[in-house]
Amino acid sequence: MLATINFWMSKFYTLDLVGLILYFSGLFGYRFFLACMLRRHPDRLFLGKLQAYRNAWIATLSGGKDCIVVVQTLRNTIMSASFLASTSIVLIMGAFNLVPHLNTLERVINIIDIFGSPDPDLQVMKILIMIIILSYSFLNFTWYIREANYLGFMLNVPKDKLDKIEGGDSTATLSKLFLTAGINFSLGMRGYYFLIPLFMWLFSPVLMIIAIIVILFVLIRRDLGKDRIVTVKV
Repeated sequence: MLATINFWMSKFYTLDLVGLILYFSGLFGYRFFLACMLRRHPDRLFLGKLQAYRNAWIATLSGGKDCIVVVQTLRNTIMSASFLASTSIVLIMGAFNLVPHLNTLERVINIIDIFGSPDPDLQVMKILIMIIILSYSFLNFTWYIREANYLGFMLNVPKDKLDKIEGGDSTATLSKLFLTAGINFSLGMRGYYFLIPLFMWLFSPVLMIIAIIVILFVLIRRDLGKDRIVTVKV
């Protein structure tokens, strides 16, 4: 095990290692930060505001009040998730296709990159990490599709029957399922966002570090910008 770690560490230049550490710190750290904010201060988070909209939509349309609107709305979101999941598969196939063409890619990289390691084993590892992130996005989008299908059935069941099945008020169950679906869609999109630094890493760890900083800045502005800090009551 130690020999394997030493083998891979020898492949990294300092900036490659810094970029990789910063990447995973940003990926998991930001996810943890959002989870804490959603649990403690949902009113200060865009996802919290979006969930308030979902709760209002559930209260308006649950119990089969307008089946066509429910089905059409969920169908539109499922189509978006299906397209993004399919795109993930196409990108995974494209990433696998890069492996046998590393020699050609290496010539381009050597022209641009003066700070990163040119080791071909490291280039393969970069591509494998990209494939893992894309697979993660694919799974989240397919989980969203699954949960949206459940919602389509549940929202069209009369509320008294749904309450009986759930053994109480079904509104909280619907809200929780909708929140889980929304989080899965959001995680799938963030997988796409954090794919950009990995793509930049193919060319230079400096470009990767810049991309990470830009992505985190944009996400923070989007999720916690001043225009997002509002209290929503439904």
